[in-house]
Amino acid sequence: MKISIVYFTSTGRTAQMAEEIKKGIAAASEDIQVGLFPITELTSYNEENVAFVNDSAAVIVGTPDYYAAEAWQLKQWLDTCPVNLAGKLGGAYATANFLQGGADVAIQSVLTQLLTKGMLLYSSGTGCGLPFIHLGPICLKGQEESAKELFQVYGTRFAGKALELFA
Repeated sequence: MKISIVYFTSTGRTAQMAEEIKKGIAAASEDIQVGLFPITELTSYNEENVAFVNDSAAVIVGTPDYYAAEAWQLKQWLDTCPVNLAGKLGGAYATANFLQGGADVAIQSVLTQLLTKGMLLYSSGTGCGLPFIHLGPICLKGQEESAKELFQVYGTRFAGKALELFA
């Protein structure tokens, strides 16, 4: 099974958290191949990367929070996406500079776009117990070290749900 993590990053924090999710997915199963893709590597010129995402059973989308919304670059990519997301398991995460920055709103916006594209959505919610991850994990500036465990837990839970649905 393949799982893709697709993201936009400007400072590197969103990419760093993608690596942590990947570690969590790896902890769930050795049989899952994980692809990490900045959206700049998912264009018609990168056929191999696009093919990997198309072949993935699940896709997690990451964004920095900009003014209580996802990055415009990610929005534009989702609007013109060269990948077929329908029927895949989808999830989202965000990074933000401060707590009241609107990262949860950014995640909601991404999840709405994924739902509109026909994806099945997963957040892990409260049903999995602590740590609660209502919509998707969030990493705040300066808290990268403490956020690692949360993002790994999310990756493990997400992979478990993907295996349950598609293995």
